[in-house]
Amino acid sequence: MKSKLIQIIGLLALSALCAGVMLAVTAPAAEIVRKANLQVTFDGQISPRKLPRSGVAPVGVRMSGKINTLDRSIPPKLERIFLEINRNGKLQTKGLPRCALGKLKSISSQGARRACGKALIGKGSVTSRVSLPGQGAFASNGDMLAFNGRYKGKPAVFAQVATGAPLPLTYVIIFEVRKKGGTFGNSLIGTLPPIASEYGYITAFNLSLRRQYAFRGKRMSYASGSCPAPKGFPGAQFPFAKVKYEFADGRNLGATLVKECRVRG
Repeated sequence: MKSKLIQIIGLLALSALCAGVMLAVTAPAAEIVRKANLQVTFDGQISPRKLPRSGVAPVGVRMSGKINTLDRSIPPKLERIFLEINRNGKLQTKGLPRCALGKLKSISSQGARRACGKALIGKGSVTSRVSLPGQGAFASNGDMLAFNGRYKGKPAVFAQVATGAPLPLTYVIIFEVRKKGGTFGNSLIGTLPPIASEYGYITAFNLSLRRQYAFRGKRMSYASGSCPAPKGFPGAQFPFAKVKYEFADGRNLGATLVKECRVRG
């Protein structure tokens, strides 16, 4: 009897140790991928990290990336970016106002807020490098505002970028939102417009999506999620998001980001 009790205690301790190790081993802060002289990074997070095991709760989703070359040469222009989010995260726009794409062109960030503030679903920033003939290269930092919209009859995110001195620019990155099967249930496919008449290229971006709103007396959230931990485990590591960068020279670089969550309650 005593021997059996010791075995049971040992199994319980081992289970607790395994659960603790699973949560203690953290994924890399960012994924780094290289191809020849081209290097890209991808990072992101979901907040809060404590989420229900079943059902969903409102969350914020942040994704960011950087593009550079190892030999400091000018990188190829980024043409499209594919952002995919784990199927345990949901994006929904029921009852959420929309912004018309035409309202975001050639206006400031303040003007965009006035025109489409009710459709605002996120914000971020974009860093570009601009090389104008006879003026050398300089960094251009821009604030990004993300709005709920529709593009060609499909759900979309319109990310308006407005930069300041020394070269004020305004442009919109259109992200088509698609649902799919498999591990990653939501895709945001962004097409990059010409920057500074093709003299500029994006070197970094940061996008956070978070919006709660009321619809017919209910609290709604643009993004919501759950923690896919097996029953009996306090948390889990899971493939949170995936990215693919498509460049003008034909190179494609991608990465998958693994994160962890804890079960709430």
